[in-house]
Amino acid sequence: MLKYIFQNLRQLILVFLLLAIGQSIIAENSIIKMIVLEPKLTQDAVVNPGKGWVGYGSVEKQPKEVLNLITLGYKRYIWGTIEPKEGKYDWSIIDNDIKEWADNGKKFSFGIMCANTHSKEFWTTPKWVFDAGAKYETFNLDNPKLITTGIPGLKLVPVFDDSVYLQKLKVFIKALAKRYDGNPNIAYIDIRSYGNWGEGHMYPFNKLEITAEKYLEHIKIYRDAFQKTQLELPGGNKEYLALHQQAVSMGVGLRRDGICGNGNGLDAAICDGKMPVVFEFYGDYEMMEKLGWWYGKKDNQGRGFTLESCIENGKPTYCDLSRGGNSGLLLLKKEPELIKKLNNRLGYHFVINKATFPEKLSSKKENLISVTWENRGVTQIYFPIKVVYALISNEGKIVSTCDADVSRPAEWKSDKPINSADQLNFKSASKGKYTLAVGILQLTDKEKPSIKLGVELKNENGWYQLGQVDYD
Repeated sequence: MLKYIFQNLRQLILVFLLLAIGQSIIAENSIIKMIVLEPKLTQDAVVNPGKGWVGYGSVEKQPKEVLNLITLGYKRYIWGTIEPKEGKYDWSIIDNDIKEWADNGKKFSFGIMCANTHSKEFWTTPKWVFDAGAKYETFNLDNPKLITTGIPGLKLVPVFDDSVYLQKLKVFIKALAKRYDGNPNIAYIDIRSYGNWGEGHMYPFNKLEITAEKYLEHIKIYRDAFQKTQLELPGGNKEYLALHQQAVSMGVGLRRDGICGNGNGLDAAICDGKMPVVFEFYGDYEMMEKLGWWYGKKDNQGRGFTLESCIENGKPTYCDLSRGGNSGLLLLKKEPELIKKLNNRLGYHFVINKATFPEKLSSKKENLISVTWENRGVTQIYFPIKVVYALISNEGKIVSTCDADVSRPAEWKSDKPINSADQLNFKSASKGKYTLAVGILQLTDKEKPSIKLGVELKNENGWYQLGQVDYD
């Protein structure tokens, strides 16, 4: 704690010292000048890794405009398709989807359901599970009022707290984790082993919910199996509020399906600053616009919230773009400014408000750059990154780099500008004139920063140019 206080006190002193020196030097018209830069913020959609819009289904079903905007592909599968016979797995379905999205520069996420009112197949959980003694019930879905409820027919409802069901599920999830845990092309995996669509509720089955203790067993099965890949638990069921908080404490994020319809996002806000939140629309844009929910018009069941209010409430990192595809394209065409604005609010969105640094840098003395950073997204970034400064030659070659010693993007909370004073130590650079640049890199990046800034500065390969400097 003392070390943290000392570092922050040092940072504040350096910032004020740098600003004071800079003002006095400029006033005296000294040889050493301070460059003060206040970049204009971009109004364009900034597409960044680890956040943003999600498209459902296959890549080939995404119009070009949608594919350019989304950062993630997503699908839901049924257990019976992946493990048609006990211990015999067909991973090719998932493998092919991961590869297809990766080949197009996107990550992939998925969930595996055990009950699904939209399935034409009765055995969503494979039949061999019940042949082994697991219990199940049935439900006949007649004339659903909304397409989002499902398709008519007889539906399978596993007894989700049955011991045989849980034992078979555990074996399957262990095999799933052995195959996919830590896969760099997977952003997250849903925990979908309980409830209709795996959403953690029994609607419209009209069956009793399982206890929180039994639901916790489902979460632990996934948590014990997956040590690397981010897990997301569908939330929204008020009966499990304490359980959702416990899941977050276990390192599990929350997913809220039903946004703009029966969800306003607030129940996911407990994740903010801890784990990423995922949003899914209640239905596609066309349906919600027709019902008036898109505009926040409440029906007699209290459904109807604007997307912008949901995002501000729940602080999500990801949200589906009306499932993507043609519906996503329609939404883009009907609401271009809204979607562009919310693209930059989803997750993190880093900007530079102001940067002050000396026009001449010395190889023998301490050089300080003061930067006022701001995260204009609704939440923090949830993977490791770092700020790096670079000297770039007139030929565009990176001559030398140095990591920021004070700027720490992982600590930048939403809508709170932070002043950082970093030392510029370019030990491998020769004397000469260079362009000073800054970039934000993932730890897997080499010389090309992958995190884009929301500023209108010239940049080459992710390096944002701050100004010309002499290095002596």
